[in-house]
Amino acid sequence: MKKYILYTFVLLASIGLARAQDVNSEVSGFAPTKGNFTASLLFGKGNVLTAGLVNTMPAGTNANWSVPGDAPYANMVSMDDNNATNMIGAEARYFLSDKIALKLSGLGVVRNTPSQVNIPATIDPDSPNSTWIPGYDAVVADDELNFSIILGGEYHFTTPIDRLQPYLGVNAAYYYGRESVYDPTIEDIAGEPVIMDVGIRTVELIGLGGAAVAGVDYYLMEGFYFGMEIKPVNYLYAYNAKKPGPGLEMLDAKSNTFSFFTQPFLKLGFKF
Repeated sequence: MKKYILYTFVLLASIGLARAQDVNSEVSGFAPTKGNFTASLLFGKGNVLTAGLVNTMPAGTNANWSVPGDAPYANMVSMDDNNATNMIGAEARYFLSDKIALKLSGLGVVRNTPSQVNIPATIDPDSPNSTWIPGYDAVVADDELNFSIILGGEYHFTTPIDRLQPYLGVNAAYYYGRESVYDPTIEDIAGEPVIMDVGIRTVELIGLGGAAVAGVDYYLMEGFYFGMEIKPVNYLYAYNAKKPGPGLEMLDAKSNTFSFFTQPFLKLGFKF
């Protein structure tokens, strides 16, 4: 339903705004010129690196415990799940000349959940349940940070239609993710309190990439445009390191991903 609402809005805006332009406004120039800024919202698959942020902990005194070997990969590159109604960040451009622009885009998420120790239940089977006190589970500490920063340059082409602005460019991308988890649960084992978790467990994830970019902007009116973009060639190197507890050795993994004609994006933007 959301995508149909978005498509309807874009279609009505395109028709209404185009009709609102005076026939003589074609000579006024829609194309950005030297010194202009543009800012746009991006729509498409989330452009953050999350694959490989996997944490585990001991599941009990007699349970097996292993550090997962999940390697990171370019999860933002997908042949299927590319939802055009998903707002994934923002982009800004500055035009050094009428044809050349510098570009910066990105997004980020920070989450923090403080821990809280569990409280055991007080239950006497020989007393009425109105005197019972329920147990309270622990609150697991969870600190998360995930962001991406993309720098690039674009060359814009002149066309007979002033509203239409195709471009080619290159991008350099940096991705970072981290998750730290600690479960403060204390259990009574053989009459002794035992902390079930060994300490703070952390996974860190880094991605470095580069891409060729092709796109087009269509100015619905002066200062407002609708755009589409795709990456004909894209490369990502991803690395993660898992530290299962204080004093324990880290496990790291890495991957290389090449993709072609992937990561399509839609844009709604403004020119200043």
